[in-house]
Amino acid sequence: MRLPWWRPKRASTLESLEAYALRYPMTGHFKFFTGPHGALGRASVLVKLTTAGGQVGWGQSVPIARWSYETLETVERVIRDYFGPALLGCEATDLKEAHRRMTAAVADGFSTGMPIARAGIDLALHDLLGRLQNRSVAELWGRKADRPLDLSWTVNPKRLEDTEALVQAGFERGYRHFNIKVAPNPEFDLELAKEVRRLAPKAFLWADANGGYEPETAFAIAPPLAQAGVDVFEAPMKPNRIAGYQALRKQGALPILMDEGIVSPIELAEFIRLNMLDGVAMKPARCGGLLSARRQIELLEHHQLMWLGSGLTDPDFSLAATLLLYGAYGLQKPAALNGPQFLTESLLTKPFEVQDGRLQPPTGPGLGVEIDPQKLAERVAASRKANAKTSLPGPPLRWDIQAGASLALTRGKQILWRFQYHPDQSHVYFHPLSLPGTAALTADAPADHVHHHGLWFCWKYLNGVNYWEHAPGKGHPAGRTLWQPPEIQIQEQGSAQITLKLQYQNPDGEIVLREDRSLVLSAPAADGSYHLDWDSQFTVEAESLHFDRTPLPTEKGGKAWGGYAGLSLRLGQWQERHAVDLQGPVEFNAVDRYRGRSPAFAYQGSLNGRRLGVAVLDHPENLHAPSPWYAIRSGNMSFFTPAVICYQPVEFARHQSFRLRYRVLVHPHWWDADRLALELRQR
Repeated sequence: MRLPWWRPKRASTLESLEAYALRYPMTGHFKFFTGPHGALGRASVLVKLTTAGGQVGWGQSVPIARWSYETLETVERVIRDYFGPALLGCEATDLKEAHRRMTAAVADGFSTGMPIARAGIDLALHDLLGRLQNRSVAELWGRKADRPLDLSWTVNPKRLEDTEALVQAGFERGYRHFNIKVAPNPEFDLELAKEVRRLAPKAFLWADANGGYEPETAFAIAPPLAQAGVDVFEAPMKPNRIAGYQALRKQGALPILMDEGIVSPIELAEFIRLNMLDGVAMKPARCGGLLSARRQIELLEHHQLMWLGSGLTDPDFSLAATLLLYGAYGLQKPAALNGPQFLTESLLTKPFEVQDGRLQPPTGPGLGVEIDPQKLAERVAASRKANAKTSLPGPPLRWDIQAGASLALTRGKQILWRFQYHPDQSHVYFHPLSLPGTAALTADAPADHVHHHGLWFCWKYLNGVNYWEHAPGKGHPAGRTLWQPPEIQIQEQGSAQITLKLQYQNPDGEIVLREDRSLVLSAPAADGSYHLDWDSQFTVEAESLHFDRTPLPTEKGGKAWGGYAGLSLRLGQWQERHAVDLQGPVEFNAVDRYRGRSPAFAYQGSLNGRRLGVAVLDHPENLHAPSPWYAIRSGNMSFFTPAVICYQPVEFARHQSFRLRYRVLVHPHWWDADRLALELRQR
């Protein structure tokens, strides 16, 4: 993207930004680079900034989907569509203004918004500033980075018997220090620590759990790890376990380092004040770049706390920036920079070379390294080809947009899903939902319940008015659900985001409830599966609003079918119907109903001989979580719902709000409780 020609500019004005998404090939086993995407290689987005005077700076973002919420796709999109437009026209020399603009483009949450994406631009700005002044980044800070840094070799075996060979491989490359990946199995981890210490008795030994232990497990294993010879314990539990970190530090068995949860100096200062840590495993790539990382190191030094050098399997420009930072600030301990260990390719004209287990920070202007354009072009092309193999095979995906009526994703002549929003309907809804090569999994307006519409959301009674069934003699309920035309964003690979505003109107024309709804659909995976993230924010407009449902069989006036309201799915003519939750297969009663509570539920069956299902994941902050489920498996009727007010109605006063969030997964094959639990953890 480029700054428009009519915008005023100086030689140092940022005029263009280019982003290159790619994956580096890898060797060896590292737990974060597994699965269908991780196995494709180390994801990276290279950033090229160019000034109006023609000076170029390069940076690099290094997302890891299994380590952070930022993925290759989201990083590229944010850099191109959010950070990039905000930065054009900014002075390349004004780092603070550039970061202010990025924050204005993507708001902060608990901490800095999209820090891994931001780091790529921060590095490019530092590279550009150094080249404009013909000084290295270390020299920009009034420092030197002129000595080689010791590295630490990562040991991450699948089996304990593999440990000796992995340690020996490190020795053969000149490494003398080791870091081990631990959690969630403390027995395995303790034996691993003992074995590495036996093989490397003089090494600095660093155990990193990546937040994988529960607090009680971390507390129990810290003393044995210390006895086994571990020197520091990094990220023993998730960073929001504040009391756990305080207890672990007070225990004093090992120095406690934090990592993933510290992005900006703000939370670092707070965590120091709360006595949660002895130090930090620094990663410029994690914390938004060099500007934030420098402030954090200086804060740690001020409080006389430890900082160690770590990384995110950094390649090329990210590795150069990290080496310069650690060299400039005089890192004393071995740095866990395992890019040279696992990456088999470089895009630099002069790749980094480990000498006797050490790496020398670069000394040229800016980040001190140069891109090889031919290598870059070849790696981008190879990455696109590899990514295509994980996409849905067969005919290409296409969008079918019926203005004012519907949006559909198609594959050849088949509709994979269609979102229906014509204003004459009673509800907005999805129908059909399909998998490649199957008939529709959902049913729309079946003869037995014409008010059922595939996948839809509907309240039952609001202040006694029915918003579910049609009113007698009318083609719509007495309570009306109204909506404005949705805002739709679609991507070529098959993902989409739909946002719309809805109003719930009683027969007197009064708006009693408002809803802001966000629907984010993933692109289909190679097996045809896809998911929908549903997010609804409700705000009451009536003086008070009573949300109710048909009474349960155990209540006065109760019915066998009582309890339904909210997100619902009416499925088609499936065979072999059954359902599972996190406890395993569920049992339908004598009238083919099921009621129970669980954070997740999957309704499954077969269609024309193919096994398939639809699963729904509840959100732990939803009303009445874990969700009450209501499911039907009778005759021609296959239906289920996370029936949010199944067991009790609720009432809210004017202007009170609440939020409901779900993930809906359309998938081939049948899932068991373990697979359902895995999806819930990865949500």
